[in-house]
Amino acid sequence: MSVLIRLKNYTFQLFTLVIKDIKLKTRYKMKYIFPIVVPFTSFLVPLLIFRTLFESMGEESFGIWTPDNYIIFILSGVFIVVLNRLLPIYGKDLLREKYWKTLQGIFLSPVNIYNILLSKILSELLLFILPLTFVFVLCFVLTNSSILTILFVLFIYVLASIFMASIGLAIGSFRMSVEGGYHFFFLVVNLFLVFSCYKYPQEFFPDYFQILIIINPFYYFWDIMRYCLIFGVEYVIFNPAFIGHFIMIILFSIISPVLSVLFFRYIYKKYGLTGY
Repeated sequence: MSVLIRLKNYTFQLFTLVIKDIKLKTRYKMKYIFPIVVPFTSFLVPLLIFRTLFESMGEESFGIWTPDNYIIFILSGVFIVVLNRLLPIYGKDLLREKYWKTLQGIFLSPVNIYNILLSKILSELLLFILPLTFVFVLCFVLTNSSILTILFVLFIYVLASIFMASIGLAIGSFRMSVEGGYHFFFLVVNLFLVFSCYKYPQEFFPDYFQILIIINPFYYFWDIMRYCLIFGVEYVIFNPAFIGHFIMIILFSIISPVLSVLFFRYIYKKYGLTGY
């Protein structure tokens, strides 16, 4: 019975924190609307490029990007751009709480620290629920995907959200104590994102950049999602070529949250709060 009561309390805490974050982020309507529009506008250039390559220049394909499916690849990139917003979220929120002088109070409050961290992810994703739902439905209609494929893509998207948020927490930890370190690590992570093929196919990159794609954890999440959208979940699950993808995705999804929380605690205990 006590377990059920604790679970109920944690759920209520999480719900309250999510509502608080959403209200805080939507105080200024234009500041809320602008980030929703940006993911769509950022893909206009790739759309024009590939339309020109396929229609005007007569290119047949770039890897698995063809005239029949390149729109799906570009649309699915919107999912990824929204996930990219999870990277700076902890950094921005921790910095705001620090200079409001409320961060210390958060750590001393009876609120579960994991609920606080999880609420940041959920509130950010909920703010984008309408455009995400629209793009998801559009992609699945265009590809005539099965229910199983839809569920599998959503599962991979959840794992990708966990991984992105974990990376965001790790680099955001520097906002509390070593603010200069935040910008360096944020730059490194964004460099990896450039080579994760979320806007352009792997074949677009020269050979000497291919190693940055192969060792890139982001790439495996995006690649398996897109293959699943285009060819269906059966093709991905029963294809031996994707065994490495599954291993990488599961490992990063399990290990990254644990390491990021440990790193968060280490930074806080070692350096405390600075910059007041």
